[in-house]
Amino acid sequence: MPIDVDEVQRRKAIAEATLTVAARDGARAVTIRAVAKELGGSTAMITNYVPTRMALITNAVRAAESRWREDLDAHLGDLTGADRLRATVEWHVSTEPEDLLLRTLWVEMLSSAQTDPAGVDRREPRESRAEFFEACLAAGVPDAGLAADVLSLLTRGYYVSTVEEPAHWTPERAGRVARAVVDALIGD
Repeated sequence: MPIDVDEVQRRKAIAEATLTVAARDGARAVTIRAVAKELGGSTAMITNYVPTRMALITNAVRAAESRWREDLDAHLGDLTGADRLRATVEWHVSTEPEDLLLRTLWVEMLSSAQTDPAGVDRREPRESRAEFFEACLAAGVPDAGLAADVLSLLTRGYYVSTVEEPAHWTPERAGRVARAVVDALIGD
């Protein structure tokens, strides 16, 4: 008789184990075998849900993205107009301890774009760009579409830069840059 397994819970457990392996041993150490060992099971226990290493990393990044959405909503609260736009960009260029680890995995995921296009999560950047667009519209930015593209490039570049030079790209430095860009877009 087959064991009844909650797929959502199993994927969450796999995501957490992936993050544990990456935090302890680095992003390159994330393998199906290492995550299975972390969970105390077989590789089949992993591959039934995520068949490749990139799918394993994508699963961990997507699990974090759902938490990010909740965190962003809480950060924005009832803000409107230019305040909401500033807070949205500020949140995107903030860094929590887990963020650097996730960005390292994100860069690892992006590195597979040519060989495994399905392994790259394109939903999150589109959602972020849409958030920027709506916030720019609400703030009265003249060309909300262009502004959303600028902010998307700014924040995505920040994610890569924090992996490249984490000591240089502190949240404070990035915040100053982000505020200057938002002020220029708004016209302040």
